[in-house]
Amino acid sequence: MPLPPITFVKPEELRRLFNEGRYYERARNGEFTVRMTANSHPAPAASGEPKCTRSQMLAYHDPESGERIVLLHQCRRPDGNIGGSGKPDPKVLLINGTLHVAGDP
Repeated sequence: MPLPPITFVKPEELRRLFNEGRYYERARNGEFTVRMTANSHPAPAASGEPKCTRSQMLAYHDPESGERIVLLHQCRRPDGNIGGSGKPDPKVLLINGTLHVAGDP
């Protein structure tokens, strides 16, 4: 299967698209299949997160096609909350057949 077109956007723009599309809420409501792709321990001390916080990469997939819609990073604290802003940080987002990737435009 060929790769979709790719456009690089600033991280702030990718977060805006992620938030406007309500991807996090939709994943929590079961609209996507969520798969963990990386789960390291511990989070770097420089992150300022509590001890035993996990650095995780997650992918949201369309449950019917299996297509990956979102790739994101999050710091999962021992209490189950997400660190940093309290929301996952998207790195790749598929919108209307185009991959939006966090990076220098």
